[in-house]
Amino acid sequence: MKIKTSLLSMIIGSAISMNATAAPGNVGTINFIGSITDTTCDFVGEQDGVQGNTIDLGTYTVAEVNADGTGVKDFALVGRKGGTICEIGDAGSVDISWVPAAGAWNAAGLVNTGTANGAAVKLMDKTGNVFNALNDTVNYVKADAADGKLPFKAQMVSIAGAATAGTVISAAKFSVAYK
Repeated sequence: MKIKTSLLSMIIGSAISMNATAAPGNVGTINFIGSITDTTCDFVGEQDGVQGNTIDLGTYTVAEVNADGTGVKDFALVGRKGGTICEIGDAGSVDISWVPAAGAWNAAGLVNTGTANGAAVKLMDKTGNVFNALNDTVNYVKADAADGKLPFKAQMVSIAGAATAGTVISAAKFSVAYK
């Protein structure tokens, strides 16, 4: 009987020990996103008539960036399907959502992964509203998208007037949901 009780105690003790050690580091959350649409388009960035996945924010002095930020650069997302521009239908709209590729927004915008310290990229919608953790989606209707181009703006800015010389490199992921 003594052997059975010891064996039972070891089994219960092992189960409690395994359960206690499994909890903190072995749990997490996975987020799944998607959309269902009648229209599927391939989107690419466009700046000054040139399409690609890079927006040139220009070259500025430390003083210009630390003063009020750099000049605002206009760019657009352009959708194409089989060589034809994707237009927003008369009764429809699209939601464009932005998520920083670095994982989080900082106080000024998109995190800089380049060599300049104290700098960020401020990403804005068609009217200049800044994207951030509380505002990451904008809605466009047909009147907003001339020739199928969804307009946006970007600007290099300093964080608390403390930018230093170096490169500014940021990235954001976008998703387009037709409604």
